Amino acid sequence: MNKQAEIEKELTQLPILEYVFLEPSAIIFSKEVRDLCEGNGCGMYNTSWACPPAVGSVEQCMQKCLAYDKAMLFTTASEMASSFDMEGWMRARVEHEGVTDQVADIFRQYDKNSLVLSTEGCTLCKKCTYPDAPCRFPERMYPATESYGIMVMQMASALKISYNNGANTVTYFSMVLFNE
Repeated sequence: MNKQAEIEKELTQLPILEYVFLEPSAIIFSKEVRDLCEGNGCGMYNTSWACPPAVGSVEQCMQKCLAYDKAMLFTTASEMASSFDMEGWMRARVEHEGVTDQVADIFRQYDKNSLVLSTEGCTLCKKCTYPDAPCRFPERMYPATESYGIMVMQMASALKISYNNGANTVTYFSMVLFNE
């Protein structure tokens, strides 16, 4: 059994909605996504090891990703009371990050150097050590896919993964890059 088949067997035990394995060359990068980060709409720019500028330039992030043999993009989706249910969004994000931790553990059994990217920057610590000290939890700090300049919406479409799973739901994405 190859590594991917072994991983897939373990993934079936997790509450993942959809996933797809792909070549890193299929990842869609765009400087425009990083420009959104630099606009600081989420308030995380220049405050976290998981976000720009700490993650490096888009070109550096691209080179990191392209150095891996394979990637896997996956989603979780959660129902909410309404599309304006901010508590529901946060609860779903925490649940997604828990699944991302489990996926990371599976991949790291096969490749200790796998790279895990997730949602909207890290929120493990109340106050990040950036830029004054190293990350307290580097094994659980997952840079945001967007911080790497990755266009998740376009990738989902190209890979036939649902970006929107219906009214009153939120869908979160994570990606793992690994070597076979």
